[in-house]
Amino acid sequence: MASQHASPVPGLPPCKRYVATHDSNGKSIYAESPDQHYHNSSPSAAIALARSFSVAAIPADLAHDADVKAYRAESGITSYTQQEIVVPSASGANLLVIDLKPGASSAMHRTVSIDFSICVIGEIDHELDGGEKVRLRPGDHIVQRGTMHRWSNPSTTLPARFVACTLPCIPFDVAGEKLKEVHLPQPREGKAEL
Repeated sequence: MASQHASPVPGLPPCKRYVATHDSNGKSIYAESPDQHYHNSSPSAAIALARSFSVAAIPADLAHDADVKAYRAESGITSYTQQEIVVPSASGANLLVIDLKPGASSAMHRTVSIDFSICVIGEIDHELDGGEKVRLRPGDHIVQRGTMHRWSNPSTTLPARFVACTLPCIPFDVAGEKLKEVHLPQPREGKAEL
């Protein structure tokens, strides 16, 4: 019923996911849900990402559990097995769980999306390509609007987790260029792509 799969980042509790739906009589129930499927989950990985749920379009098609069936499928753009930060259909939504080992840092990157990211465990630094940085503590959140950014866990001893909902945006002009997805190379060893 609920995901019990532990994060590959040591020290973090399993992230439980419950998907509420209806039975044939219209009564509310919890749907069967696959374990969290973490990407970048090797023992040496600094960051692990799991797609906690996804829908192909907004407004979402919930009739006949179409969204739940697509998410539980082994493949497809909204499958729990996929690792894209933004749903490739350019009109859907992703709910992601991102775990960071102590000292972990993502590459500087941007996506063609608006993201709502909330720190839930530990502390996480959010840094912009202009050098500005804020530290997030549990409950603090970022509204990420297609900007270049990096996520870092400033602790050298404790892991951290944030949850993000990503929604595609219409590409817009940024300094004379249309917004596009970019992932810069990570210069330091031990860092991870996100």
